Amino acid sequence: MAKTTLDTFFDKKDDWTANYNNMDFFMWNPQRLRWCLVDADFLKDNPFAGCVDLDTLEIKNQEAFDLMMAEETDLVEMVEDKDWDWLGDDFEHMESYLSFIMQHDLTFCYDTRPAGKYESEYLEIRTWKIPEKYNKTPELREAYVAGTCLGVGFFG
Repeated sequence: MAKTTLDTFFDKKDDWTANYNNMDFFMWNPQRLRWCLVDADFLKDNPFAGCVDLDTLEIKNQEAFDLMMAEETDLVEMVEDKDWDWLGDDFEHMESYLSFIMQHDLTFCYDTRPAGKYESEYLEIRTWKIPEKYNKTPELREAYVAGTCLGVGFFG
């Protein structure tokens, strides 16, 4: 089976400043929106659900994948026309996306913190590269991640 690359779902120059709800977080960034639509098997008549195995990046449905990647396919317009909505566990959904990136980019690390009114208005996200010396073995990477990412580093 053919595979896609992480670039399909992640722009390394991404700007993490507008993280108020998961609907907007995914809608206004093409790579994030692709990930969301592939992941969102609960959306009615979603042709993209499961077209890529998000663990292996294997393309499971080439026709749906090609439609999703076609320049003439306006994914935002499709979401609006079909009245799709994935509001809900905002921060968890956004963190699932960040964890997905971290799974496929061994240099990517992130930390988050709920902020704003009642610490629930928006999600602060900080990302950085894991230093090369900690990526020499899976054990070193795991130790680095446990000590710096996901709540212990920047915001901890």
